[in-house]
Amino acid sequence: MTLAALVLAALPAIAHAVPLAPEDGASPNADDTTAIYWVMLVVAAVIVVAVNLALVAAVVRFRARRGREATRMRAGRRVHARVAALLGAVATAIFVAGVISTSQVRDVEPSGPEGLQAASTRTAQLGVSPPAGDGQPLSMLVSGQQWLWRYEYPDGTFSYYELVVPVDTTVMLELDSTDVVHRWWVPALGGKLDATPGRDNQTWFKAEEVGVYEGRSAQFSGPGYATMRARVRVVSVPEYEAWLDQQKADIQEAQDAVQERVQQLGGRSVAEAVQGAEQ
Repeated sequence: MTLAALVLAALPAIAHAVPLAPEDGASPNADDTTAIYWVMLVVAAVIVVAVNLALVAAVVRFRARRGREATRMRAGRRVHARVAALLGAVATAIFVAGVISTSQVRDVEPSGPEGLQAASTRTAQLGVSPPAGDGQPLSMLVSGQQWLWRYEYPDGTFSYYELVVPVDTTVMLELDSTDVVHRWWVPALGGKLDATPGRDNQTWFKAEEVGVYEGRSAQFSGPGYATMRARVRVVSVPEYEAWLDQQKADIQEAQDAVQERVQQLGGRSVAEAVQGAEQ
């Protein structure tokens, strides 16, 4: 990724000025994707410029002039071979860069020193033993449904729409779907990944800065797909732990209130209990 790093270092102003430029990455895997984008853009721009300059040079050199016909020329086999070799070398370099980048994106980095360390069930998913040692990922279950994302945390706490994670912590996402295919995508934190019914897909990110990162719908999943949004809120480790405790307490309080209401209404159905609560 040395070439990609040089390209990114040389084009910081362009990255902010070009409307079609990708969103600035806030996770290592997102940075790799952005680097490949700029490498491909530079290669494509060089090819386009070279082809057009060659065309202009040929037109100027061999154009018809007053009293003289345009020069007719034929390219020999050596020229064809050289051009083919050059284009083949470019294609090979792009292929190799893509393979290397894809491999690096799949390599999960450990959590950083400022992140949540693997010391309790706050990191291990339900039914899974806590990983040994520090720097291990934080596992989350992400379930897509029409038209909302549901997040389940390692201790069984859950939330909708907004995923809250600690900064500098590697977060492993296990994606599935309850109905149709949905597509998870938070541009600043990585690439797109499908949530498919009956199949578990994995992705990861490690947010480097505290903040809120917005996601968007990237797969048609029905008439309400445009309203399906994802949001990742990155906070400090103490804030994350405090939020997790409060969220768990709020969920338990709500469940206790519903259970108490059902018991008060005796043998009435849940629908009747809800209707009675509304009245």
